[in-house]
Amino acid sequence: MILFRADGNTKIGMGHIMRCLSIADTFQRRGKDCAFVLADTSMQETISARKYKTVILDSDYQYMDDEIKKLESVIKKMSPEMVIIDSYFVTKQYLECVKSMVRLAYIDDLGAFAYPADILINYNAYSLAMDYKSMYFEESVSYPMTLFGAKYAPIRECFKNIPTRIQNDRCRNILISTGGSDLIHLAVDFVRYMRGNKDAVDYHLLVGGMNPDKQEIYQLTEEIPNLHIHFNVTDMKTLISSCDLAVTAAGSTMYEICACGVPMITYVAADNQIPGAEAFERMGLAVSCGDFRKENDPGRKIYEGIKELSKNYKQRVNMGKRMQRFVDGWGADRIVDELIV
Repeated sequence: MILFRADGNTKIGMGHIMRCLSIADTFQRRGKDCAFVLADTSMQETISARKYKTVILDSDYQYMDDEIKKLESVIKKMSPEMVIIDSYFVTKQYLECVKSMVRLAYIDDLGAFAYPADILINYNAYSLAMDYKSMYFEESVSYPMTLFGAKYAPIRECFKNIPTRIQNDRCRNILISTGGSDLIHLAVDFVRYMRGNKDAVDYHLLVGGMNPDKQEIYQLTEEIPNLHIHFNVTDMKTLISSCDLAVTAAGSTMYEICACGVPMITYVAADNQIPGAEAFERMGLAVSCGDFRKENDPGRKIYEGIKELSKNYKQRVNMGKRMQRFVDGWGADRIVDELIV
């Protein structure tokens, strides 16, 4: 059995859980049972719907050291062959405890300290530029096996083997994705802005399951015939691929959009998204609209960014080619290939 320790909620979003689910699905296809250990019930329904067992620790996801005894008990009872941890709130003590009991893999974005793990995974666009070796040497921690770079991006099975995209000369359908929880309320801000900007383009707004503004969004959308709401989408590949341009926060969704080759505008909604937004723009994989936590009118900024990129057909063609070379959809398989003993 492979045991995952991750969390998701309205404050930290769903990204940690979703990428772990992609890895779990791949393990399952290889004949390995998987289970998830969670601090609380926030994501239990989502995980259970995928037929995975869940264990609830009834702990505070921000203070993981306080749950160590509970997790030790779970590991002893379930006897997993590996634990995969994906959380920004781990400590060195926490990881050392788990590693002393079982083979440990840690999924990282931040490079916060020298993680005592057997395997370290960082698929981000900027991961190869991070000086992990110096950090491990300075902290006298054994250097783990490393899986670095976008070839390990653990996106869903449906994003494999997508044909090279042929870009339309005009952008007629635009995807707006604001993440699972949308803490900066971008979706509703964009809808409010759209009330006074009617054009010939169809906008497809992906509303996350934890979006706090769902009711207002649905009410406002009734006044905007070219704005379409998508909720609980089960076929993201088809939705993304049906659009000519996509807007998303600088998180895991960027890698799915890359696999589809849909030209992309990105923005920052949390500190951990800053390196990704900068790296994607530097590599010609996206246009960054900046940090929307500091933007007074993000709806307008998105609208203007869409208009600007829509006009530049050559830029969109080049961007789409780079994107599909960068992410091919086989990341979760490559991770599992390395982790299966």
